[in-house]
Amino acid sequence: MMVLDSGAVTRLAERSARAAALIAALRAEAHLLLSLSMLYAYTGRFGDARAALARSRSISAGFGAKLALAYTAIGAGHIELTAGDAAAAKGYLREGYEAFHAVAERGASAYLAALLAEALYRQGRLDEAQQMTEEAERSAAPGDVDPHAQWRAARAKVLARRGQFPAARTLLDEAAALVTPTSWAVLQAGILMATAEVDRLAGAPEQAKASLRAALGIYQDRHATPLADQATAALASLTGHPSAESA
Repeated sequence: MMVLDSGAVTRLAERSARAAALIAALRAEAHLLLSLSMLYAYTGRFGDARAALARSRSISAGFGAKLALAYTAIGAGHIELTAGDAAAAKGYLREGYEAFHAVAERGASAYLAALLAEALYRQGRLDEAQQMTEEAERSAAPGDVDPHAQWRAARAKVLARRGQFPAARTLLDEAAALVTPTSWAVLQAGILMATAEVDRLAGAPEQAKASLRAALGIYQDRHATPLADQATAALASLTGHPSAESA
């Protein structure tokens, strides 16, 4: 007959509880660092943003949490797009998209595809950007606003580059209708930036400037300095007076 050593069992349970608490704390740290990395990026602290992201990714990799690691690609993509490094953003976003696509996780893969389309557009890779908007369109759930708005904005710019302005504006109208006053402010401003790009390409600079000023106001209100700088630079390219628009 086996005799139960209650003391040994208690000690084992205590060690297990401490290990579980440590794992939970590390996972919470990884999640918080990912959020913090994006906040750093929006205030222009890119060194801090990348360091926080690297720590978050290291924790997830240490646990072998492949999908958690892939999820950090969303934050990494936002950081690099905010920093103006579309090539770096593409690398992260492609990695995350392929990981989620491989396991048929439609929600994350749709959002990553939409962001990847933006990174590809910024590199002038229009055919690939179009393809990723189609992936996002197929994968996004009907009520998932962010990817639906994002892919429409990216495709509108691709179509505008090809001279298809009515179709581009229709997509932007649809994107704007999806974004409510309570939606994420950066998404609202992103739709305005896309609208300005389409209007600029269509030869409507005054309309483009109106959208850029609206986006700039949102970025400035949220102290998103690098994004405000992008809007200011776009205005300067249309007006030739950067200081007047950023005042």
